[in-house]
Amino acid sequence: MRETGKDYYLGLDMGTNSVGWAVTDENYVLMRAKGKDLWGIREFDEALTAVDRRTHRVARRRRQRETARIGLLKEYFHDAIAEVDPDFYQRLDNSKYHEEDKDSAVKGKNGIFNDANYNDKDYFKQYPTIFHLRKELIESTEKHDVRLVYLALLNMFKHRGHFLNAGLSTESENTMDTAYHNFVETAAQTIECNFMETVDIEKIKEILGSRDYSRSKKAELVAQLLHVDSKNKVQMACIKCICGLKVTAAAIFGDKMAADEEKKTDICFSDFGYDEKVPVILEIVGEENFELVLAMQEIYDIGSLAGIMKDSLYLSMARVKEYEQHGKDLRILKGVVKKYGTKEEYDTLFRTMEEGTYSAYVNSVNTKKKSRRDVKKRTRDEFYGRLKKIISKMPQNDSDVLYIKDKMEKEAFLPKQLTASNGVIPNQIHAREMKKILQNAEIYLPFLKEKDTSGLTVSERILKLFSFQIPYYVGPVSEKSKLNGGNGWVVRKEEGTVLPWNIEEKIDMTATSREFVERMVRRCSYLSDERVLPKGSLLYERFCVLNEINAIKVDGVKIPVEIKQDLYSKYFKKGKKVTKKKIAEFLIARGVIKEDQTELISGIDIAVNSTLSTYAKFYAIFGEKMEQDSYKKMVEQIVEWCTIYGDAKKFLEQKIKECYGNILTQEEIKRITGFKFRDWGRLSKEFLELSGCSKATGEVMPLISMMWETNDNLMELLDDNYYTYREALEEKQNNAFKLLADIEPEDLDEMYFSAPVKRMVWQTLCIIKELEKVLGKAPKRLFVEMTRNEQKDKKRTDSRKQQFLDLYKNIKDESRDWKELITRADENGTLKSKKMYLYLTQRGRCMYTGHPIDLEDLFKDNRYDIDHIYPRHFVKDDNIMNNLVLVEKEKNAHKSDNYPLEEEIYKKQLPMWKDLHQCKLITDEKFKRLTGRNEFTDEQKAGFIARQLVETSQGTKGVTTILERALPDTKIVYAKASNVSEFRQKRDLLKSRVVNDFHHAQDAYLNIVVGNVYFVKFTQNPLHFIKAEYDKNKAQYEYNLSRMFDRDVRRGNETAWIGCKKGEEAGTILTVKKMMAKNTPMLTRLSFEGKGGLADQTLYSAEKAKGNGYIPLKTSDSKMQDVTKYGGFNSVSTAYFFLVEHELKGKKVRTLETVPIIWRDRIEKDETMLLKYCTDVLELKNPSIRVKKIKLQSYIKKDGYYMYITGKTNKQITTKNAVELCVNQRWIDYIKIIEKTVEKKKEECEEIDYDKNVEFYDLLLTKHTQEIFSNRPNPVGAKLKQGRDKFVSLTLLEQCRVLYEILQLSIIGNTRADLQLIGGAAISGVMLLSKNITDSKEFILINQSVTGLFEQKVDLLTV
Repeated sequence: MRETGKDYYLGLDMGTNSVGWAVTDENYVLMRAKGKDLWGIREFDEALTAVDRRTHRVARRRRQRETARIGLLKEYFHDAIAEVDPDFYQRLDNSKYHEEDKDSAVKGKNGIFNDANYNDKDYFKQYPTIFHLRKELIESTEKHDVRLVYLALLNMFKHRGHFLNAGLSTESENTMDTAYHNFVETAAQTIECNFMETVDIEKIKEILGSRDYSRSKKAELVAQLLHVDSKNKVQMACIKCICGLKVTAAAIFGDKMAADEEKKTDICFSDFGYDEKVPVILEIVGEENFELVLAMQEIYDIGSLAGIMKDSLYLSMARVKEYEQHGKDLRILKGVVKKYGTKEEYDTLFRTMEEGTYSAYVNSVNTKKKSRRDVKKRTRDEFYGRLKKIISKMPQNDSDVLYIKDKMEKEAFLPKQLTASNGVIPNQIHAREMKKILQNAEIYLPFLKEKDTSGLTVSERILKLFSFQIPYYVGPVSEKSKLNGGNGWVVRKEEGTVLPWNIEEKIDMTATSREFVERMVRRCSYLSDERVLPKGSLLYERFCVLNEINAIKVDGVKIPVEIKQDLYSKYFKKGKKVTKKKIAEFLIARGVIKEDQTELISGIDIAVNSTLSTYAKFYAIFGEKMEQDSYKKMVEQIVEWCTIYGDAKKFLEQKIKECYGNILTQEEIKRITGFKFRDWGRLSKEFLELSGCSKATGEVMPLISMMWETNDNLMELLDDNYYTYREALEEKQNNAFKLLADIEPEDLDEMYFSAPVKRMVWQTLCIIKELEKVLGKAPKRLFVEMTRNEQKDKKRTDSRKQQFLDLYKNIKDESRDWKELITRADENGTLKSKKMYLYLTQRGRCMYTGHPIDLEDLFKDNRYDIDHIYPRHFVKDDNIMNNLVLVEKEKNAHKSDNYPLEEEIYKKQLPMWKDLHQCKLITDEKFKRLTGRNEFTDEQKAGFIARQLVETSQGTKGVTTILERALPDTKIVYAKASNVSEFRQKRDLLKSRVVNDFHHAQDAYLNIVVGNVYFVKFTQNPLHFIKAEYDKNKAQYEYNLSRMFDRDVRRGNETAWIGCKKGEEAGTILTVKKMMAKNTPMLTRLSFEGKGGLADQTLYSAEKAKGNGYIPLKTSDSKMQDVTKYGGFNSVSTAYFFLVEHELKGKKVRTLETVPIIWRDRIEKDETMLLKYCTDVLELKNPSIRVKKIKLQSYIKKDGYYMYITGKTNKQITTKNAVELCVNQRWIDYIKIIEKTVEKKKEECEEIDYDKNVEFYDLLLTKHTQEIFSNRPNPVGAKLKQGRDKFVSLTLLEQCRVLYEILQLSIIGNTRADLQLIGGAAISGVMLLSKNITDSKEFILINQSVTGLFEQKVDLLTV
């Protein structure tokens, strides 16, 4: 019966691939509707970000534009080439085909030249590489075949070089001056490292580009040139990095990086795979620090380019020299190997593709034997490594051996033309060469000087085509892209092909750039209609700095406002990072603290992370004018342009000149366009200038001004107990948002959630919509928990062992061997325990008495205890680094509910605490808590409570903001995951993820219970609770955050919790346990159509591609359809299934077939194409479509068993299990123990019991032989029955492994188990279905609503 109109609570457990939900009445009893308990789980695949799609889209456009450029080049040369060789273009186009597939006019072995007296063989003999041809065309003005000129230009059009140095001319490649000064400035800002500003730039370039020095020698010479002391490790690390040597990120950035483990990450620009490491390095060092990495790489690239060019004016000349050098070196190498090595060594080195051989190094082998070409270890370092071993056995005084060793040391032996360093060559280097080739060719090819209506000659048009790049702010140049729902934003002046010389006529560049800004700039976290500020904005930087320094405290009390303001003006306006040390010096100088009180400073770690770098950059240009509003306004506008158009220097310079050319000099504009601004903040100008007032004073001012005039940070200003900013914000927000019934998926776009969060939020809203429809009203209270990304949470720092070894390395203590103790504790596993961790951080002494702790008795509960510095009465903080200490269990040594610590303990232990702090064994926060001498203020107590009621992560704030707006009459309450977890632990309600997915719905239910108790006890105004209630009547309003559920919780007429009396189990917990014992949560899964790539991205060779199941390399080319000749892609991606009836061997059968993504669009446009696909591709006889579309992950029931269909493999359908395993809490608790045992691989575990193992095995055996799991495809009941005797004879750990594997067969998802220990297969129980469903007893498609309350069934055997 439907319970409508009744108040109800809704709990949500939100994750990026599932949403658990539960509906209860005000007594925590699950409500019912449609004959079902109202709780369940909505599962879905985590949404992928658009990065892959964008990468492929950009590559596709690049190929299309390259094809268009080459098409124009062909057109320009067409008539001249047709006169000498009419089949030339056709022959080139056919060169990719096997001879039998070529057009009849160009059949033959030759793919380029087929003249009577000149063919391909002659061409390659005359020009061993394309650079030989290009060099000749540069040096010679004699008449050359027009086809040779075309081939040289074609090669250059396919390898245009990079466009990163937009200001570089074709006549000069020297940008080292700009790059070096950018490096000096960035190093000063990011790592506070000062390099010489005035230096011989040409000398740096000469050293870096030299082939006469090793990288180590280059670093030594550059250090001498810059007067850097070799003892300065940070500066030396930067110099080594610039020279292409490998350095750790920690060597440069040190403590400015996140986790210790990641500090081992290397930065090496000369590494062949460096580009692949860039995302990892960026994440580890952070965006701001990564600017320094880019600055160093720019210098390295310029030096590498100088090394490639050497003394050559043109690239081709340098490449030919390298080719000749390679030949000379190869003759020398072959000579010494023949002279001193064995025949076997010679043959291996030059005639096999073994790893590290010469053949592998050049990826070619001259032998009649077949050998693979995809050798992994073929880099220069791997080849040199093998070579060094060989020549180490040869006479070391031989001149050729010495030559080889010297060249290898300088990384100049056997140079190759195709290397990673080719990526540093800019377009202008190639353009200079093309200009010279065309200049010489004009002498004997007169058509190159002909002009068209644009007034440009053919040569000029070719050069413009070659050097032109469509500005990134223009994007796709076709307006159809935007009209057809694509990604374009261009604003056209007129239709027609866009060419370099007519782009201004065809495209409205100003309007297009405005559209680009609107698209790319994200929206404010608080005001979704407003654009965010650039990260480098003066206003945003001011906010970031104030938000940090407003948290600075001395002995728990914030510093005076005027002191904060002076600190800001004196230090931060210089634009550099301000360290805690500098702040301490300032506070000492101002008399706020004494010299021995620096430990009292809190609120910052090593340094204030934010800086006023933009202010400092422009102050260097404008000086005191930066205080004028007109100049601030101009700078803000320029910073925005620099952030948007930073890579389009010419366009940027043009915009600045247009608006501020009358104020700025050319020199100032040049300096400004050299500044680099990246990325965007998360707040808008409108938000930071939001008007509000202090409720105490009534003074009205913008939010950012209030941050200056007070010491409150953003979160404090948004507290509606003291200020009106939240009210003003909510008023603005409510005016711009829709109610629940009106929200569409597109409305979430403006929130700028990540793709996974957006999908999670939309699925949540769909659940709430359906429940509101069923129950007739919105929930009275909504309890939200948003689970964090587990992978991020699991990111471990260095191992504990290594942490302690590093810490104790610098501690002189001869009383004991700490290294041996740490190693032993790591080996026996005690290092993972809290007590051992604290023992080591306290150097084996009690934190409150200083007495040595007896290691033998450490784990005896009657000797030592773990205490909370901040008492659990007021604070729920079990953080081992900040709040836990190891102490002797002495009565009255310290009353655990008191803070601060007793004066006697403080005076006695302060020297020990200082010593531990200086040795970095305890954190700043723990030291601050130990030494604090003030009792908790009411505000602090309220703050501790608020932590249990308020979520701080931006993601959850954004989600709850949407829910608050969509459900204006519902009270949104945040439920903290740690509180729910603690509730489960203390009340024996443990969960196991391997049993079933019920825990998502159960967590949603417990969010209601736990969240409501906190809400009723404290309301959402903890400060009011403390001041108006607790302080006035402690007996009535007593609370203890660590024992919230021990007492009754009431407010007015509302009872949130009835505690159980001592020695009995009664009260609310009985209701909770009764509900939690139910096995009734509904499970639904989001079905979808497959999108994305047509297949995986692995291209298989013709030898591997066997035909069936492979997609041709080019589906649009009819001649390349045979994958056994041309290769192809495997793993064809599925869009969806369909049901078709057809004839097979004279009988009618029904089969589930898949539509590949490659066919989807064709079928969507024309329904008849599905039948055509059946007849032409699947070769079905008399097909009749019965169900046109069955989405992936659709829910089906086959012969009594429920599952999801996910894809296909050969002629079978792949599935996921959809049946939950149901066991009682007793077995869930035991399964948790099994999980831990398997994870830790412990042979002995007191809680594991032989009899229980056998009992549990028999329980699972019954479920797989007599209950629903016996109906699963590929059942394992018989295997379990046969293997029981073997199971009984296994060790306890082996039994646990088997039980854990059997549980994998009933998880929701892909099921498989390793049953080898009981005589089964390594892969058992995989659920595959025949695509032919004709002989099934039952095959039903079940379409479910988002909650599962509504279902529609389709019988696929009769439909």
